[in-house]
Amino acid sequence: MSDFLLEKGNQPGWGKVLKSVGAPVPTKLKRLKGPWVKQVLAGKKVAYGSASGGINPAVFNSVFNDLGNSSVGSTIPDGEKGGALVFDGTGITTVAQLKSMYEFFHTNSIRRLAPCAKIIIVADVVPKSIEGSPEAYYELCTVQQGIEGFSRSLSKEVGGKGVNVNLIRLSNAKEATDKALLPYIHFLLSEGCAFVTGQVFEINVSTAPQQIAPLEKALSGKTAIVTGSARGIGEATARKLAAEGATVVVLDRPQDSEAGKAVAASINGKFLGVDMGSDEAPVLIADFIKKELNGGLDIIVHNAGITRDKTLANMDANQWDMVININLNAIIKTNKELLKQGLIKENGRIIGLSSTSGFSGNFGQTNYSTTKAGVIGYVRSISQTTTDKKITVNAIAPGFIETQMTAKMPAMTQFFARRLSNLNQGGQPTDIGDMITFLASPGASGMSGQIIRVCGGNFIGA
Repeated sequence: MSDFLLEKGNQPGWGKVLKSVGAPVPTKLKRLKGPWVKQVLAGKKVAYGSASGGINPAVFNSVFNDLGNSSVGSTIPDGEKGGALVFDGTGITTVAQLKSMYEFFHTNSIRRLAPCAKIIIVADVVPKSIEGSPEAYYELCTVQQGIEGFSRSLSKEVGGKGVNVNLIRLSNAKEATDKALLPYIHFLLSEGCAFVTGQVFEINVSTAPQQIAPLEKALSGKTAIVTGSARGIGEATARKLAAEGATVVVLDRPQDSEAGKAVAASINGKFLGVDMGSDEAPVLIADFIKKELNGGLDIIVHNAGITRDKTLANMDANQWDMVININLNAIIKTNKELLKQGLIKENGRIIGLSSTSGFSGNFGQTNYSTTKAGVIGYVRSISQTTTDKKITVNAIAPGFIETQMTAKMPAMTQFFARRLSNLNQGGQPTDIGDMITFLASPGASGMSGQIIRVCGGNFIGA
């Protein structure tokens, strides 16, 4: 079922009628329709601000110039509509300095933002130990955590216009270079970030790119496997990876081989028929990599998953076991086999699919929510063991995404699920594919052990 308010509300006649009765009319999001484009700021009005003592402004000026805009000011000019706002809050160490953030965004208010504009706030990673006097440490932790609350609230205030607000946290922020920041700012200011808002991207500056990362055809020469990719989110992800130059293996059940082979053929990829619920799956995947991918894989995306929804009282053991086996055990066993055999290359990427239900739980989904929360714990822990080969491990937690599965939900359930997001609508499979493609790229080397929610800032679990 389509979103009536989104479709009709963006038509001139219907839009007026719906707004006159107080209906929440979503802004149609601008999504990335092709491969990455480097100069995402070309032709846009951009404002940049900072607190004193932050990152050298020359670093940001270099980034803006690389992204196609060399005339960034401190405010959006009167009568103009802003395409992007960037604020550096790394210099904020006292409560009084928080006012600088208020002043920047108050001046460049929502009234000066174009629909689907982008906002980035940069902050320090909140330190876990005392540095300097205890009082200064307490205040630093207080204000840097406060910045996160500010960014999440702002994302709710501007979401009605389709505007995204995201926070970048930097370890060793004072050492951040334009090369380290460029890939993250590029993605968060691009149309690939249409449904990602109210999120925190924690970047380890020491492992972030030290050279200029490719921002076009970023995955050229890379090989990727996407499980469960004959349709839905998996298919969208396979297409996005291929658009950036990767050779993609479409992996799905043998009974879905016709659809899977069609997707593979359309992106010049390969098809592998494997049931991820079988005990043989990890070995079959490993053998395929050795025979068909010259013994090495750059990217694996664990997308395959199922639901068997029942309340716990009515759930039989088979419904529990099937979901646990495919959604969680298959990921753990496959990664173990590939890592043991050294089949994931240095600088490789492991990306899992969690869910907002892994944070919040869902009625009738104790099995599913257990697996999606399990993916979170697994990613955070295994990421600490893959640093020697510079392999990053991250997960995506989708919210309400318009798929065949959600289309089967009752109409009112769909309606309220869409309205729960800051952006007042559901996401598309391509939104997940865009986020996965970024995490798979060389520019994302500074992120590992993280779970990014692609949920439009959904109130539940956000």
